[in-house]
Amino acid sequence: MIIVADAHVSMTNGNHASFFDMLSSLEETSSDIVFLGDIFDLWISLPRYEEEIQKRFLAWCSANRKQRRIGFIEGNHEFFVVERNRDCFSWSDGACWAEEGFLFVHGDLINRADKNYLRFRRLSKNLFTKTLVRFLPFGPSLVYKMKRGLKKTNQAFRLGLPRQALEQFAEQSFSQGHRTIVVGHFHEHFHFEQSGASLQVLPAWYSDGEIARLDRTSGQITTGPWETMLSH
Repeated sequence: MIIVADAHVSMTNGNHASFFDMLSSLEETSSDIVFLGDIFDLWISLPRYEEEIQKRFLAWCSANRKQRRIGFIEGNHEFFVVERNRDCFSWSDGACWAEEGFLFVHGDLINRADKNYLRFRRLSKNLFTKTLVRFLPFGPSLVYKMKRGLKKTNQAFRLGLPRQALEQFAEQSFSQGHRTIVVGHFHEHFHFEQSGASLQVLPAWYSDGEIARLDRTSGQITTGPWETMLSH
């Protein structure tokens, strides 16, 4: 299984061509794939907001889920994607997905001390906001301005890895029977193990084009540049 986390694809970032090159290479394998959230730098899956590269991604997923399982977890940079596009994926969820002892989590809900973000998430991901944004005359321009402003907030929680919160989350999840937990969101490597169960935070594709390969039999996770990982 191949896992891609935090690609933050956008025309502005200039990484869309490489991302779709990776998807083309994936077609040459038989691997299942999980997109662990924040695949696009901002994805509002509503009319007037959805971009061509996002429609292209959905088309790719729709076509390729006939040959492999494709999972998608919505990240904090993505809104209403799962609700509108469930048919494009083998499975999808707005926060996490569990099966056979594995738990796949984007990770933005793990740090419960980040009250400002959790409040923003509740306010932004609900039916009222969805309806308001959909019909707001100047909605797209306003939303993109808000996104630029959000990058400047909560700097204390954006710097450094919340190790204690991750370990507490891992211990709670282990007690519920999850043996291998895969997390995105934090953009850096982190590994925690206890009594044979493990949590691993994956690096961001955005930084160095790294992806992860999960051996579902052993639970072992390896990471590396996608060109290398998909050539095996």
